[in-house]
Amino acid sequence: MRRGLVLNLVSNIVFFVSGYALHYFLGNSMPPAAYGVVGTILTVLDFEYMFVSNGARQSLASQISRHRYDPVDVIGKTVAFQCIVVVCFFALNFFGAPLFADVFGDESLEFYFKVAGLLVIVNGLQVILLGINDGLQRFGISALLSTFYPIAKLGVIPLIVFVFQDDPVLGVEVGFILAVLSTMSLGCVLLAANHGSLKHRLPRRIPFGEVAHHMLGFSFFFIMVSLVLSMDTLIVKAVVRPADMAGYYTGAMNFGKITYYLLQAFSTVILPVVAQLVGAGKSQEALQRIQELLLLAFAFILPIAVVISASSSDLLAAFYAEDFAVAAPALSCLALSNFFMGMTVILNMVLNSVQASRFSDALSIGSLIVVIPVFVLAARFGGITTIAVASVVCTGMVMILSFMRTYRQIGGVLIRKTWIVIGVNVALWIMVHTGFSMVRVSNLLILAVLYTIIYAVYVVVLFAARIVRAKRLNELKQA
Repeated sequence: MRRGLVLNLVSNIVFFVSGYALHYFLGNSMPPAAYGVVGTILTVLDFEYMFVSNGARQSLASQISRHRYDPVDVIGKTVAFQCIVVVCFFALNFFGAPLFADVFGDESLEFYFKVAGLLVIVNGLQVILLGINDGLQRFGISALLSTFYPIAKLGVIPLIVFVFQDDPVLGVEVGFILAVLSTMSLGCVLLAANHGSLKHRLPRRIPFGEVAHHMLGFSFFFIMVSLVLSMDTLIVKAVVRPADMAGYYTGAMNFGKITYYLLQAFSTVILPVVAQLVGAGKSQEALQRIQELLLLAFAFILPIAVVISASSSDLLAAFYAEDFAVAAPALSCLALSNFFMGMTVILNMVLNSVQASRFSDALSIGSLIVVIPVFVLAARFGGITTIAVASVVCTGMVMILSFMRTYRQIGGVLIRKTWIVIGVNVALWIMVHTGFSMVRVSNLLILAVLYTIIYAVYVVVLFAARIVRAKRLNELKQA
């Protein structure tokens, strides 16, 4: 389990870094109009990916881990329903391409949206492989595929340079499709070489309706998460004036999301691990695993959010420019807000692993009804700081509600050591904020060195105080 967690953390970091590297190349090598076309297509695809990427993987991981139904039957019916979903979105992109072109005022988009329909299909099928490996708890293979894919996407660069010089947008789409196909090929080879666990057939077959309900439940929950994390940026762009504020807020959000992406490694691991233990009737051991993973999340990920929040002004000024410091209060809130939302995802994956998904459904509906109007009002009557405050309050509330439900459904998931870690991080925020208030750091390299030293000292304190023990981490490797 520890190895899978570490590898998934690495894959998320690679995804994050390679994405920035790719967009740095595209933004500096493509004409602005062409880069704008790519941005428009990717924005639409990101919304469609909420459906095709965040239902099948989690559903497969949960159902296979529980050992209630025949795994081959689960996979077959999940693939069948996923095909229905991706065909619908392919049809939307292909036959709706003229409408997209009219709405965005660019006739060239019609052809590119038709090609983009193929991306939805291959991405929708790729997540099936990830879900199967997660369900079999082969987290190393899942992490390998998740690491291979963003690196393969960098193949877009030579395609644009050498093959699609006259049509770089098509080069981006072809490059992405080839990246997914190569990842799928690798995944199929690895699955074929390690398919022994699927030979243990079970007599019970899963109803197709349960597959559909399970997948759509996960999809709807992650749509809520994505909208809460991104809607504030769109609202700032539409409502807040002057227009420069949208750029400042976007700069703050780029750093705010770091901890959310890192926490996704925990949600990937915790769902199948807990589902398997609960399915085997080992409820107490499941609770222990949850407690251990939450301790690790708070111990090693929360300080990243805390340090970014406490030194937001220096970070924005050093990375962008001095005028971006106007968004420092917003980043202070957003860094914590994204951690809260990442923790909310982990807790709801825990609840789904014990088949308590109704809470997640209710939380999704309630959040969409409340959060978006709150963001609009905050942006209209305040500004970027007000909407960031609204964000951290809303995500903090959904996290607290998720903790309350988890306590009621499962038990005390936060142990004494976790509360101590939270207290230590409160003290860390005060010390870092005080230090950076006294001494300004405008050099990015020096700032990175300071961050490394602060984090290293913090980790040494954790081990010295025996809050986290190396022996227990080694035991987790065998879990």
